[in-house]
Amino acid sequence: MPEFPGQTFHAPVAGVSNDLDLKTRTMPVALEVRNADERLRPCSFATVQWPVQRSYPTPFVPSTAAATDLQRTFVVRVSSGKTEWVDVKTGVRDGDLIEVFGDLRAGDQIVTRGTDELKPGTTVQPKLSY
Repeated sequence: MPEFPGQTFHAPVAGVSNDLDLKTRTMPVALEVRNADERLRPCSFATVQWPVQRSYPTPFVPSTAAATDLQRTFVVRVSSGKTEWVDVKTGVRDGDLIEVFGDLRAGDQIVTRGTDELKPGTTVQPKLSY
């Protein structure tokens, strides 16, 4: 909260409006904060960190690996020296990484700079980066 720099407050969710603003992809959420010392004012706004956990592991790829053309979002996978497009849906971002949902497996080689110019079936010589 701007008036309390460096301080952290914990609060459970008291209610979600489900009134999604399509332009900003946000919705009002009410949190119930313990305010015994009455420092916080009602209806105040705060920056919130919202931890998200999945019940199953999902892969993260460099955000530059997810490419979009007019019809789909995909990553370029290299299999047996040839490229193939794998359709994905994107999830949360974590720094330079983005969560992807699609037909990907641990150990798949993914092109770090996905582009629709790299057509499926193109022969490539992968360079590993870590």
